[in-house]
Amino acid sequence: MKNHNIFMALAVFAACMLPGAARAQEAPAAPPLDETGLMFMGEDLYTVSIASRKAEPLRRAPAAVTVIQGKALQNYRTLAEVLRHVPGFFVDRNELNERIFLRGIPNSFLVMMDGVPFASDASTIAYPRGMEMSLEYIEKIEIIRGPGSAMWGPDAFSGVVNLVTKKGKQLQGAQATAELGSDSTRGSTLQCGFEKNGWDAFLFGSSSASHGFEDDLPDHAQRHDDRFGEVYGKVSYKDFFEISGRYSKYGDYYSEQVFKLDGKESKPFSFIQATFNKSFEKSSVSLQGWYQFFDSFEDYDPTRYEQRNSQYGAEFKYDQTLFTNNYATFGTSFRYNDGSQTKLRTNNEEFTYFPSYETHLYSFYFQDKWKLTDNLETTMGLRYDKHSVYDNFCSPRFGINYLFWDFFDIKLLYGRAFRTPTLAVLIEQTGLQPEQIDSYEAELGYHYKNIFGIEANYFYNKFKDLIERNALGQISNNGKDNIKGFELSVTCQPLKNLSFYGNFSRLMGKHQKGASATTLIPNPDKPDETIKNTIESFYNVAPDRISNLGIEYSFLRHFKCDLEMNYIDKRKLGQTSNNKSTPQHLGGFATFDANLFITGLPVKNLELALKLRNITDRHYTTRGVFGNVEGEGSKAYFVIKYRFN
Repeated sequence: MKNHNIFMALAVFAACMLPGAARAQEAPAAPPLDETGLMFMGEDLYTVSIASRKAEPLRRAPAAVTVIQGKALQNYRTLAEVLRHVPGFFVDRNELNERIFLRGIPNSFLVMMDGVPFASDASTIAYPRGMEMSLEYIEKIEIIRGPGSAMWGPDAFSGVVNLVTKKGKQLQGAQATAELGSDSTRGSTLQCGFEKNGWDAFLFGSSSASHGFEDDLPDHAQRHDDRFGEVYGKVSYKDFFEISGRYSKYGDYYSEQVFKLDGKESKPFSFIQATFNKSFEKSSVSLQGWYQFFDSFEDYDPTRYEQRNSQYGAEFKYDQTLFTNNYATFGTSFRYNDGSQTKLRTNNEEFTYFPSYETHLYSFYFQDKWKLTDNLETTMGLRYDKHSVYDNFCSPRFGINYLFWDFFDIKLLYGRAFRTPTLAVLIEQTGLQPEQIDSYEAELGYHYKNIFGIEANYFYNKFKDLIERNALGQISNNGKDNIKGFELSVTCQPLKNLSFYGNFSRLMGKHQKGASATTLIPNPDKPDETIKNTIESFYNVAPDRISNLGIEYSFLRHFKCDLEMNYIDKRKLGQTSNNKSTPQHLGGFATFDANLFITGLPVKNLELALKLRNITDRHYTTRGVFGNVEGEGSKAYFVIKYRFN
């Protein structure tokens, strides 16, 4: 879509925001604050379930927590967009897809749906982050920053992102959505659901296509359109039984500008799971089994990488109220992974790696949550994992939550986590050790009803054996590193129809200094001699500072609009010791996104949305694998949604 169309859409958007047209929208009365939920910035009760495996208010959760749900989730198109506006996260893009950093470490957190991890010994970064997963069937996204291995095992290295799906009772009918937008983007979704006599059923399907924003290579035929599709379904009976599953398929085409290559990626992730729950007076039991299938395909001339991975898992969890104010959790799990079908083709030669690669993981965990007083709680946990290849691991956690002076709370947290090497890196370098992190955190918060909230978080992370690629392209464990940082987030709702938010993240520490490698090169003055040449690399380093600001405004009963800014500080590029003239930084930049929603006009149950991205058409550069990559320009997407009752 041309830029003048973007600005015409902006003019309509701005006209709708004229103060003279505004009228306060009636909002439902806020429910009271109690021990089961925390009212925070809106009409929804914000609770989180992944911090200690039970629903609890955010202030009492033993973790740094963010929950995005309801109308706030409608502002975004992809999971990457959601995480970009959460403190501690940084979303970069290489030649192919988004790389998402959490607290300075790329692709280091666990993503789950219905208790099934989007991770395995084959790949820990295969979670859907773009158009391959629709947000239309997601009820809320729970995010904890900090290690989660004590509760969730491997891969919950720097945090956990939990995708909570909708239930049929939220629809009691059907809903259809259609989208048109820039880069020849078009898509549609259909979802339906019902609840009756204790049974709840939900079904969702989506299909979309887009040319993508990457430019076609000169003198090459035009790339095929990217195509995405997924189906999700869930059936449950009361709180006793649930079965759900997801199937996806897609092909994402791209162009690599430095070496003039066209490529294609496809990493669909599918699963099916069943869960049984039984509650008693002071205890409950849960049993879950799941199967996941991950089929990776990367084709970029002259190399093709294929991977077929199957994984089975089972878990038993037992919860017991030991005393009046004591809540204990015991659990054990088993995971079997088959990654034997891994092939690499280079220059018409095909290699089969790990023809018998199979791994087993046995886990046992325990957590005790003790309410010492009405305002003081402690959490202690320990997980033991026995891996068939990488031996044994212990992942402890400890937390103190203290609520004081009615509106203040403080959290002191410690956690350890680990992550095993994936097949993709073992192909290039065998003998790698699992990565390990020890995290120390302190968070101070102030929350005044649903009007104002502020949270300040300081963390210090110690790393051991991080697996990284140095400036010469070699993969290895890099020994010991550390990174520390500060996160500040503020939310304010002075009026029922007006709210603001902002957050700021600052990173420091040894890991922010990047990596360097030394090699020998011919001496330009004496060709028969060699000299040392040191090359710096900051490919795995996030910017030191990131800021987000947002404003949301509802008016005339049917209209809601919001404007969001994302600022990325300048980033280091590195240089060689023999070439001081090369650029050393990528410049900082700010992008602005805007959304306009019209609900119930011109007919009931109809919603119209205009989603604008990078509305100022800010030109910026991201760091790719083979060179710098131009960022995405201005985009516009129009969405129409209708609900059938």
